[in-house]
Amino acid sequence: MVIGNILIVDDESINSETIKDTLEDVNYSVVLAADAAEAKIIVKTQVFDLIMMDVWMPGQDGMALLEEWMEADFTMPVVMMSGHAEHQDVVKAIKLGAIDFLKKPLHDILPMVRKLLSEKSGNKDKKTESINLDKPLKAVRNIFEKQYFQHHLSKNNHNIAKVADIAGLERTTLYRKLKDLGIGKK
Repeated sequence: MVIGNILIVDDESINSETIKDTLEDVNYSVVLAADAAEAKIIVKTQVFDLIMMDVWMPGQDGMALLEEWMEADFTMPVVMMSGHAEHQDVVKAIKLGAIDFLKKPLHDILPMVRKLLSEKSGNKDKKTESINLDKPLKAVRNIFEKQYFQHHLSKNNHNIAKVADIAGLERTTLYRKLKDLGIGKK
């Protein structure tokens, strides 16, 4: 029984084959892409629970592909990987929409993948908590708004600009509202 579908985009075949073997041993289905061009073709026909992508690749690099996908409202979660990333690379990847950034070589890959996929499924399966309509309107509205923004932040990889557009709010208004509701930045 397959427990998750994962795409690994990495030009270092030794690295990607090692990750693939480790994950397939515990029933993940893993597909490999050697570069951005191959990854683009694969994601047109297959859906993945997680995409793990190297930053530095020949041709289009991983960061450029991440940006391209996020601008096209890509919904599959992407984790960036690099063996020699600078702090600004990590920050850029997260701002672009990556859900995490892993340093290569990847040690203990199974706990990392399990954590990432459990967070994803926890957000996806989370039901809206029932709201006690006997409470004052402001309290009920705050509960609803908190659930609403948490849902859209999670669904859009915490991209504030996208959530502001969805909610019909200015970004500064959204930041203030999130702070008032006790929703921290990721």
